[in-house]
Amino acid sequence: MIKRRFNFQVSTLIMLFLVVSIGTTACSKDDVTIQEEIVQEEEEEVVVVEPNDFPRLTDTEDRFYTNNIPNSETTLQLSGIHSAADSNLLNQEIENRSNAGGGIIKITGGTYYLLDVKLRSNVHLKFDADVIIQPDLSGNTLNKNLIIFDIGNEFLVENSALTNTQQNSVDANTWFTVLIPTGDYRGVRVAEYSYAHNFQVSGIKIEDTHSVFSSIVLNLPDSNSKDEISNNGIIKDIVATNGHVGYGIIQIQAGITILCKNLDGEGGSTMRVETGVSTINMDNQLTVDDVVGRNITGRFGDGVLTFSPHRVDQGRVDVENITSINSTYAVRLAAGFLDNSGTLDNIGTFSNLSYVGNINVTGGNGAQIKSKDYPFFNCVDRQAIVDSPWNPDEESKPGKSIGVIRDNSSEASACEAGCYEVNVENINLTNDDFENGADYIINSLKINC
Repeated sequence: MIKRRFNFQVSTLIMLFLVVSIGTTACSKDDVTIQEEIVQEEEEEVVVVEPNDFPRLTDTEDRFYTNNIPNSETTLQLSGIHSAADSNLLNQEIENRSNAGGGIIKITGGTYYLLDVKLRSNVHLKFDADVIIQPDLSGNTLNKNLIIFDIGNEFLVENSALTNTQQNSVDANTWFTVLIPTGDYRGVRVAEYSYAHNFQVSGIKIEDTHSVFSSIVLNLPDSNSKDEISNNGIIKDIVATNGHVGYGIIQIQAGITILCKNLDGEGGSTMRVETGVSTINMDNQLTVDDVVGRNITGRFGDGVLTFSPHRVDQGRVDVENITSINSTYAVRLAAGFLDNSGTLDNIGTFSNLSYVGNINVTGGNGAQIKSKDYPFFNCVDRQAIVDSPWNPDEESKPGKSIGVIRDNSSEASACEAGCYEVNVENINLTNDDFENGADYIINSLKINC
């Protein structure tokens, strides 16, 4: 049975429990167990139904991505010159290969400078383990948001892959590297998926410098159409370091039937399911549903997993096997709220069928502490954090882990608006090195200094 947050004890339930798979591209009846228990009431007698078999989203990779790309392969030799030349050359090869029906483009060892590389349908980019990619900063990048690989911003991209040469290898020694240097720009996205169907990105080591974007972003395309949302994709086998407190490896603003797997991030929030972009907040039409996470790790960051709906009532998220090491929290469950973007008069939620399970938490120093979390520290420790220097992201300070789940979305947390219930199961603390150490950190635990 699912352990509800705060260990609510439910002795009897009288309910109609009907779960169906939702979303136009969500999992089928074969993928998600459909249960139907019918309450029968006759002469004041009822049938009591216990939810022993909570319906979960399945994580079989074949449900998310099918390799339909032709197996013909060509090796492209890039120059390694810090200019737009290699980006232009790769873009032309991608277009030629896509127009010819598709295939694999392999990049061999070297350091290359790329920017605005537009992946197209039926093309697979493979990078050898000794490849290092950096963003091309040779042009005017002042105050700009940079994207190295652009998938679907301007047109639909079907059947694409961006991987290491030994695709699907979990050995990090086979993965290629992306370096994000400091520079006169706002932030760098390694890859942005906007209108992509059936895709995979995997096998990457990312060395960040507290850039103000998540490395992989799923968002709406330039058309801003919610009918053009990425679906059926896998993001897996990625490790990242030096993350900004507000970002991490992946942020999902718009994505349906997405699998995130084997992600290991240092700093920030490894997996953010947060939908605050203004173009999404114009009407209450969901952009996130059937999102599955497996083996998500975060170290010395804010929260390994973040739920945060802005204005829009979103669908289901199912995450299992979370490892938090010296981070402020393992999980953040934020209630919906009216932010400064968009015009929709709605708070926003996630489906109450969402799930988070098998949370393994190690507390300690070195977490990225935001100012809004200072009140959970005792007065002496709080003053020490206030007096300490900023972290390199200039938005957090180093401190001790607070607890397991920061929750203001549930009824038990005294949520008043934008409330939803996530089914939480199996919390395991490996030590007691926490400022508070409670499974659930709620507003009533704040300390008045």
